[in-house]
Amino acid sequence: MTEPSILQAVATATRLREGPEGVAAILRAVYRAGSLRLQDAAREARLPMPVASAIRRELEKAGLLERKQGLSLSPEGRDFVERDLGLGSKIDLACPTCAGHGIVIPDKFRPLVERLAAIVAQAPSVDVTLDQAPCTPDTAMRRALLMLQNGALEGRRVLLLGDDDSVSLAIGLLGQAQGGRDLTRGVTVVDADERRLAFLRHSAEQGGIALQTVLHDLRQPLPEALKRGFDVFETDPPYTLDGARLFLTRGCEALAAGGQCLFSFAQWPAPQMLQLQQVFCDLGLAVQTMRPGFNHYAGATVLGNVGQLIELIAVNPSGAELPTWDGPLYTAQVNPRLRAYQCAQCGAEIVLGRDGAPDTVEALKAKGCASCGGTVFRRQSQKP
Repeated sequence: MTEPSILQAVATATRLREGPEGVAAILRAVYRAGSLRLQDAAREARLPMPVASAIRRELEKAGLLERKQGLSLSPEGRDFVERDLGLGSKIDLACPTCAGHGIVIPDKFRPLVERLAAIVAQAPSVDVTLDQAPCTPDTAMRRALLMLQNGALEGRRVLLLGDDDSVSLAIGLLGQAQGGRDLTRGVTVVDADERRLAFLRHSAEQGGIALQTVLHDLRQPLPEALKRGFDVFETDPPYTLDGARLFLTRGCEALAAGGQCLFSFAQWPAPQMLQLQQVFCDLGLAVQTMRPGFNHYAGATVLGNVGQLIELIAVNPSGAELPTWDGPLYTAQVNPRLRAYQCAQCGAEIVLGRDGAPDTVEALKAKGCASCGGTVFRRQSQKP
C-alpha cells in the first residue's frame, strides 16, 4: 500500500473520526519515544484508549507495529514513517520541569499533596452513572495553584460545580500553607451526590478549612441564592457536549459580572472541539489558555487517564437562564450501550440497569449474582 492508503485503511477499519492524521499521530508518538506504553501513546496522540487500542491492532496487522516492552515500530514501520511520513526528529521539546503543564508544585508544597492524598483515600466510591472520575491529588493541587497564580482565589468568591476531584480541599490546604489564612472570600461546592458533599464537609471540618456545600442537581434551575454571587467557577463536567453546555451555563448564571472559569474536559478530536468552542461562543466565554494533558485521573482509563484544562473568561455573558434540563446528559445516557456481564461462578448473564440489576459493576459485585451469590463477573462484548 502507498502511504495514504495505509493510513486511510487503518482509519476506516477503526472508524477513526480524526481520519488518517489520527493514525499518523500514533506512529509519530511511538517513533519519537522508541518504545511506548499504549496508554502513553494514546495520551500523546490525544485519543481515547479503546480507539488507540484498535489502531494498534490494525497497525500490527499491517506489520508496522510490534510489541517489545510496549509499542515499538517494526523495521518496516520505521522505514515507513521515515520514508513516507517524512519523520526524522526525535527531540522532545516539552518542558522537562513542568511537562508542559505550565505549573510546578514547589517542594515546600509537596507535603500538601501527601496530606490531600491521605484525605481523598477516605472518599466515597465513585458513582460512574454521574461520570465521576476523580483527578489525582497532584492535579487537584496544580489546579489550586493555577487559580492562585491567575488571581482566581485571593479575594474571590469561588464556586465549584461538582467536586469529586476535591479541589475545594486543595484550595483550603493551600491557604493554610500561606500563613494559615483563607485565600478566598468563600468557597462553595454544588454537587448532586450527598455522599461526596458529606465527605467534603467532614474533611473540611477536621482540617479547619472553611467550606460551604449545596446539594443540588444542576439539571434543575440554579437556586436564587447562588445566582450572580460569584467571581470564579471551576468545573469538570460530564464529558458530553450537553454536559459541558449545562455546567457552563449554570456557572455563567452564578457569576456576578464577567469572571473566570477553569474548565476541565476530555481531549476531543478537532470536529468535536469545534462544537465545544461554539458552546463557549454562545455563552460569551473567551478562551484565554488551553492546557492539554494538564489533568491526570486515577480512573478514566477510556480517556487514557488524561484530560485538558481550559481557562475561560466571561466576556459577554448571554444573561439567559436555562430552564430545567430533561434530556440526556451523562455519557451512558448520550452513548447508551448494553453493559453485559457473565457470572464467573454460574454463567448467568446480567445486563447492568436491566431487570433489577444494579447500574454499575461495583454495585453488582457488592450485591452478588442473583442466581448464585457469586461476586466475580466477566465483561461481555458491548452492543449499541
